[in-house]
Amino acid sequence: MKLVLNQPEQLQIIRACEKIGHRYQIRIGDTLYQESIILTPQKLEMWPISQVSDLKNEDFVHFANLGAEVLILGTGATMVFPDPVITQALMAKGIGMEVMDTAAACRTYNILLSDGRSVVAGLML
Repeated sequence: MKLVLNQPEQLQIIRACEKIGHRYQIRIGDTLYQESIILTPQKLEMWPISQVSDLKNEDFVHFANLGAEVLILGTGATMVFPDPVITQALMAKGIGMEVMDTAAACRTYNILLSDGRSVVAGLML
C-alpha cells in the first residue's frame, strides 16, 4: 500500500532556511525571502522588524489577531527574548509563544504545521 501525505497546495511551508553571514534567508515555494516575514499556514506578510529591540506592543496585538494558538518567534542568529510587557496581548488571548533563533523557528513552524496546529511565525532575517 502506498501512503502519500496529502497537504493542500496553498499551505505556506518553509522549504529552506540558510544562514548568510549573520543573517538568514528563507525559501517558501520558489520564492527566496531576505527580509523579515510573518507566516501563517495560509498567508505571508512582509514584516519591517529586524531585531527584537524593534518590537512594539502593536506587533503582538497583530499576532494575537491572526487567530493562531501559538506564536513561534525567530529572533535571528541568536535567541533574544522580547520584553514581557509588550507580549501581554498574546497572554490576554491565551496564545502561547516560543522564542528561538530563526533556524530553529523555521523547523518548529514546519513541524507544528505538519501536525495540523494553528501556528504563526514571526521570522527576523
